Order: sequence, then structure tokens, then C-alpha cells
Amino acid sequence: MMFSKSSECALRAMIYIAARKPGTPVLSRDVAEYLGMPIQCITKIMRGLAKRGLLESLKGRGGGFVLTRNADSLNILDVVEAVEGRLTQHCLLGLKVCADETACPVHCQWAQLRGQEMEVLRQQSIGAMAQMLFASPGNVA
Repeated sequence: MMFSKSSECALRAMIYIAARKPGTPVLSRDVAEYLGMPIQCITKIMRGLAKRGLLESLKGRGGGFVLTRNADSLNILDVVEAVEGRLTQHCLLGLKVCADETACPVHCQWAQLRGQEMEVLRQQSIGAMAQMLFASPGNVA
């Protein structure tokens, strides 16, 4: 599965925030600097995640973005769907009508692979990824 650049940035931003002490606000400029992305792009993505309830935006001195839930209860699918909308299964061949009753030649195999793929996205928590990535020497937390 290929994710959009926005989803990739959102995932990396969420992991970066999850690596902090819970409840510690993180500035979008710090996330932008870490990711090597323009602050305007990161701010737009983080505001979208806040609008969809994954982040909370704290205003004023000492403000920034914090996770609204425990990082271990968030997964890749939560973040990607917050950015891209609900992921649905599309026909690999692009047919308009492709279902179990009117299946294309690869429908059954494709459906099985997509199911496995979705399960992987559900099983990998943002907290576990933050712990793995930021526990290694040389990574900035």
C-alpha cells in the first residue's frame, strides 16, 4: 500500500510527539525541523489531525500539540484514515463493478491481501513505533 506524502508526514509527526513525555506540548516548528519539512505543511497536517481528534492544539505560552489518547491505543490506520479518509477496497483492475458476485480475475486474492494489509496497519501502535525509533542511539527525542 502506498500512502500519500501527507499521511507519511502525519505518521512521522505522531511518532515524534508520542516519543515525548505524555501531555508535553510539541510545537509544529519542532516537528517541521525534525522532519525537514516546511512548517506550513506540517502545521496544516497537524491541524487536520487535531480537527479529527487525534491531537489537541493548546494555545498560548507553553502551547503546542499533544496526543488526545495514549500512544499505544493509536495505530497506523487511525492516522492514515484521519488524513486520507476511510480506506476502502478498490478493484485492482479499476472495474466499476467488482464484488464477490461479479468478481474480476484477481478479486479473491486481492481482497485477501488487502485484509492482511489492513490488519498489519491496525496492529502497529504509534507508541510502539515511537519506542522502537527513539530508543535507538542517535535518534532525537
